[in-house]
Parts: sequence; structure tokens; C-alpha cells
Amino acid sequence: MRQDHLARTFVPPDSLNYFDLEDPTSLVRLEEPMTALRNLEGLVVIDEIQRRPDLFPVLRVLADRELLPARFLILGSASPSLLRQSSESLAGRLETVSMSGFSLGEVGGAAQAQH
Repeated sequence: MRQDHLARTFVPPDSLNYFDLEDPTSLVRLEEPMTALRNLEGLVVIDEIQRRPDLFPVLRVLADRELLPARFLILGSASPSLLRQSSESLAGRLETVSMSGFSLGEVGGAAQAQH
């Protein structure tokens, strides 16, 4: 199970709170990122963030709001430059979780039969 599949268990990909930056529709929705993100509530998933590193300053502004109606789950490639930019832009607001693939013990034997 990949991390985007795990995220989809929390936020369905057809939700307004799910952005897949490999999907042209999501890219169009984020042409004005502050407008697209500022009124969302709950968990917001942004997958493939490495395609739009310019979103980090917008996420910083949103994370600094006094009321936090939304939390952001950011997924993507962990290139050193991306991690450096995100840690600079979101210092004190970011937790990085590195994930490897799930083991058979974690997903159960039934998952092996599905693939």
C-alpha cells in the first residue's frame, strides 16, 4: 500500500479536500492556491507536492491562522531540496514522517492475494 492509498482512506480522491498534483483537475483548482485552500475544513491531502513547491509559503500562512479549520497532509517525493524548502517555509509547523512500504504482517495475508 502506498502512502497516497493510505491517505485516500481518510479523504476520498473525489473530495474537494484531496489534491493530486499529477491530476490536471487538481492543478487547475490550485491556480489560485490561497483561494482554493483557505476555506477548507478538516483534513486536506496534497499529494505529489514536489510538483508545486511554491505551495509551501501558502501553507505556512494557512497554518498560522489563529483558528485551524484545516490540517494538511502533504505527500510526495523526499528530495533533499524539497525537504530543505519545506522545513524553511514551515519551521515549527511541520512533522516529517518517512514511510517505507507496508509489510505483510501490517496489511495481512488477504492483501497479498489481492495483488
